[in-house]
Amino acid sequence: MAERIDIVIPDLGDFSDVEVIELLVAAGSQVQEEDGLITLETDKAAMDVPAPANGSIEDITVALGDKVSAGDVIGHMLVEHDETVMVKPDFDIPESNEDTSVAVAAEVSAPAGKQTLEVPDLGDFDDVEVIEVHIEAGSEVSLDDPLVTLETDKAAMDVPATAAGTIASVAVSVGDKVSKG
Repeated sequence: MAERIDIVIPDLGDFSDVEVIELLVAAGSQVQEEDGLITLETDKAAMDVPAPANGSIEDITVALGDKVSAGDVIGHMLVEHDETVMVKPDFDIPESNEDTSVAVAAEVSAPAGKQTLEVPDLGDFDDVEVIEVHIEAGSEVSLDDPLVTLETDKAAMDVPATAAGTIASVAVSVGDKVSKG
């Protein structure tokens, strides 16, 4: 089953009305999650906007020179889903002498299970410092919620969640250096 999803500009930190300086894909392009779609440039840095999922680009609705801000829709893509997932509720059922059965089934529109949240493409930057960690084990996050804030010598940026769910563990802390992936 193919689902049409919006491609949304993630949190850009303190920046808004950021200029589109490069289009990296076109309609029909096949992309993997985290592949760069467009490049944005502030007066301090350039960054690629990553693909939110694996799929094919339906359209890109921005052009070179356009200005975008966090939350703006810049196009649409088609994502294939064919999974039905059984979800076990996380609650206790009181013991009784009666035979009681509880079953919960949910069809999800995104791959379920444990996922690794990775640092997206940072352009020309490597070994970028983590200056703030917004999550901890057990935190609930939604798509595009900020996970950590990174700082280069030119700018700070939040790394957004690429999936919704519960954080199982956090592998970085303030002061760590990170690179793409």
